Amino acid sequence: MFLSGNKKQSVKIRDQSVDLRETKDLYGRFMVLARSNRDIDMKNAVGKYEFTITPRALFAPNGSVLPCTDKSKLIHCLEKVKINEEVQQTQAQMSAEHGDGPETSLTPSKSPQIAVVDGMVLVQQLAMKQGTISTVKDLGQHFNDRLLMLTADFDEVILVFDTYKADSLKQKTREKRQQGKDPIQYQIDDKTNIKHIPMRRFLSHEQTKADLTEYLAQAVLNQNANSQRLFITSASGSTRSNRSKMCFEENNHEEADTLMICLAASAAQRCPKARMVIFSPDTDVLVLAVAHYEKLCRNSAIHMASGTVEIEPIWKALGQEKAGALPAFHAFTGADNVGRFSRISKTRWFQQYMKADKDIFSALVKLSDEGDVQQEVKDALEKFVCSVYCPKGIDIKNIIDLRWHLFCKHLAESSKLPPTVDALAEHIERVRVQSRVWCQATVMWQKPFDPLQHGYYQDPNGKILPTTTKVAPAPQAILEMVRCNCKTNCTTQRCSCRRHNLACTDLCLCGSECENDADCGGPNDTEESDEDL
Repeated sequence: MFLSGNKKQSVKIRDQSVDLRETKDLYGRFMVLARSNRDIDMKNAVGKYEFTITPRALFAPNGSVLPCTDKSKLIHCLEKVKINEEVQQTQAQMSAEHGDGPETSLTPSKSPQIAVVDGMVLVQQLAMKQGTISTVKDLGQHFNDRLLMLTADFDEVILVFDTYKADSLKQKTREKRQQGKDPIQYQIDDKTNIKHIPMRRFLSHEQTKADLTEYLAQAVLNQNANSQRLFITSASGSTRSNRSKMCFEENNHEEADTLMICLAASAAQRCPKARMVIFSPDTDVLVLAVAHYEKLCRNSAIHMASGTVEIEPIWKALGQEKAGALPAFHAFTGADNVGRFSRISKTRWFQQYMKADKDIFSALVKLSDEGDVQQEVKDALEKFVCSVYCPKGIDIKNIIDLRWHLFCKHLAESSKLPPTVDALAEHIERVRVQSRVWCQATVMWQKPFDPLQHGYYQDPNGKILPTTTKVAPAPQAILEMVRCNCKTNCTTQRCSCRRHNLACTDLCLCGSECENDADCGGPNDTEESDEDL
């Protein structure tokens, strides 16, 4: 069942780090002790303890969160919901045409066109630089040309970049993209020669990207200073435009995903009847647009790799309650900073989400609130997790009972079991950090939670890492199991098991003549000492 290697690893348990060596005999110890008369509750042990160093439902063996490889499936799930809504709208229109409803105008009036563009996505698309790009100035010109081509039919262009912070939770994800190579920092100015530098290498250092985003934001404004179209750029917390009379608040958004929604909501206040298109391939942006749709232009859409996705039909199909809880649902079931559940697909989660009770939506929304998580919220989310892990025809609503059932009836491996209650509690705290940011997407100055107070800790090197669990991987009786090395029959206090008032087990090194095992009645307080013999 609990298979792993013998790699030694440091694990954060409560307020201290403990070095453990995970071995296959950890579970073997449990089975031997369970057979003995030692006080081990098998159901409680399986239900409360992972029996692995890291909770395999949420983490890889090295302690890193499981990568979200199927986030894009949520796009297809939402598009399917939209299709069902469009079918209902078509039926309603047919009824109206037959005199069953009010007449509607089929000639829409001309409205302003607003484009919101993720600038770094556009930069990534320049991975294959043209031969004419020799300097950073050439790169800025080429970037502007691509932006103008993409937004040729729009009256207003909002260009948004990520902000790069040294203590970011995204640092781990960005390090993986470097594929083990050391980043190289380049100076960003007009004359910097980048002709023979691959774009991946050029963008490998965080400071280079930070400087480049500011450079490109200003370059776009300079090159479109006299344009009749409105250009707005935002980088490193500063938002500017090519109109000198327009002023914008400073912002502290780290993610371009949330800043795009924030500036889109601001644009909706200026032009509520505009046609707005957000250019981003990211699932997170679609989720945020649906959740905050009421603050966007009614005629809003997202241009993704699969095509243009209209927001209104999805929002109407989900309803206000499900749409409002969607960011927390997305973070809970699998997001970059938070990770995902092992072997549970995004599609499976969404199917369960669509038929969940109202208390689930209420619990998800409350995750972004100030203060500690209420027990009713924890219970609702535990029930939600159980509903996904339960086999067909089984209805178990608490994790301890479900882990025991899957262990007994299905011989489930640790990665197929739901996380323990404590591991889930730490996951919920990490979800709160991400959910807080996403739920404040429409405000300029966010008030995020401190990660170190919510499911993360800082290692000696200063890196912020996820806390896997605050409970030991197995009961203390197993981690600190007493076994004797007696060469005789274990009748005296020299036997470590007898000295601790414990019966010897199969793991002890005493022989068949042992008189302290379960068959002999265990330790006897009235035994004689060697001197009495």
